[in-house]
Amino acid sequence: MERTLYVDNFNDILGSPTKEDKLLLFAQKNNIKILILYDLNKVNKRITLSDPRNNNILAEFIQKAKQKYQIKKIGASGESADFFVKIINVYNNSRQKSTEKFDIYNLEYEYWSSKASGIDGYYCVNYLEENGIPCGREGSFKFFIDNLKQLKNLSKGKPHKVEVDAFVGYYTQNEIVEISKNCDRLIIQANGKDPKFCFASTQTNLESILNSNIKTKASIMFSTTMNDLGYWLKFESLDRGEFLFFLEMNAKNNQLKKKLNIEGFTYHTYSYLEKSVSYYYYNRN
Repeated sequence: MERTLYVDNFNDILGSPTKEDKLLLFAQKNNIKILILYDLNKVNKRITLSDPRNNNILAEFIQKAKQKYQIKKIGASGESADFFVKIINVYNNSRQKSTEKFDIYNLEYEYWSSKASGIDGYYCVNYLEENGIPCGREGSFKFFIDNLKQLKNLSKGKPHKVEVDAFVGYYTQNEIVEISKNCDRLIIQANGKDPKFCFASTQTNLESILNSNIKTKASIMFSTTMNDLGYWLKFESLDRGEFLFFLEMNAKNNQLKKKLNIEGFTYHTYSYLEKSVSYYYYNRN
């Protein structure tokens, strides 16, 4: 099972050897093989990621993660394809070595949020209206799919393989069929105060994938805030949480583990998870 970690506050980490090494050591100790970086828009304001004279600082971090700390892949997270087209992909093309490049373009745009996509909502104002797309779930979903397609196109025919992640929360069966055609991996939200609740929150979502016979690889995403799994993880290990999630899955629908292409778990986010895990180890000693 492969572990992925979303890294928040990355702008504060990048450029500080102490903070960079703390993050990478944490990933290494907890068998985390994929990092998805937030905050790259802030990093870009500071160092212009599309300029090869300035972007060494990021290239060195990515190379260190892969070569010294056994991180397999580094992902960039963004809300729209535009951000990847203008900044992240330009950064990737400016670097010669694969060890300095992003391996995943992670689209995090919550089209199912009626508040964000509705009139005067964040997505409505910032993305939909200016592209002449009607505000609401249908328009927002169309925008999401169009953006996934753009990301897939960015990575075509390049010697360095880049995969496309789609973060998904609440979807219909028709929507997930369309999404899975246009990405390489689904990051599926599973929130709750313990692994049982986490499974209950996403059972319907996983059954939609099963019923559609979708083979796209998927990662189950746990929120690690104190209101979600963070408190539980102060007293139990990551291994135990993953084991209990699958135990509950097998008890409720034993076809899910057999037939879904679940490659592992994703943790959201570093700052919360690090606190819980530190507490857990402190308590055991």
